[in-house]
Amino acid sequence: MSDPKLNRRKFVTAAGTATALVIAGCADESGGEGNGDENGGGNGMDDGAENGDEESNGEPIDPSETIELGAEVQAWMGQAPDQIADEENPTLVLQEGESYQFTWENLDGQEHNLEIVDDNDEVVDDYSTENMGEEGETQDLEVDEITSEMVEYVCRPHESSMRGEIQIESGNGGENGEEENGEENATDSEDGNGMENGEEENGNETENGGENDSEDDGM
Repeated sequence: MSDPKLNRRKFVTAAGTATALVIAGCADESGGEGNGDENGGGNGMDDGAENGDEESNGEPIDPSETIELGAEVQAWMGQAPDQIADEENPTLVLQEGESYQFTWENLDGQEHNLEIVDDNDEVVDDYSTENMGEEGETQDLEVDEITSEMVEYVCRPHESSMRGEIQIESGNGGENGEEENGEENATDSEDGNGMENGEEENGNETENGGENDSEDDGM
């Protein structure tokens, strides 16, 4: 026969081992959930911040600032203002109806020029400069009024590589929006006053009707 004390000791040891394994498994699951939450939250915040930074680059260029570009065969290089600095063929977000000063510099000694073109790749209102091939030299182009037909700027001798987009922002958008909101608010106020006056009149009629009914009953 086996010793009962030994069997009991083995049973207790086995039970203790099983309990330890269950606790360890729960700890692993809790740790996994914690990592998931941390990673998920961290990635979401990082992505949101990055997207916010990218969107901020779409703000219109202030008309008081000179748009400065560097001319190289492989691409136009943005120089100023800050939102286009160090970008190749940067998108220029301009305000409709405003005037802008463009200055470009020859960076490689090749023949370049600057043209503002429409969606047919034709120069808009003769806004273009002469070809110039002297490295370090600059040329200016004054655009008196930005219009919606301006879609790109291009160097004609290197039109396949030196071409950037122009985006036009309407300057009247904010004013129109404010006027529309003002009209809506005025309408809402009138409607609200009308409803209140109507409710007050109905209330007075109800009170008067009740008083009259009471007097009739008393008589």
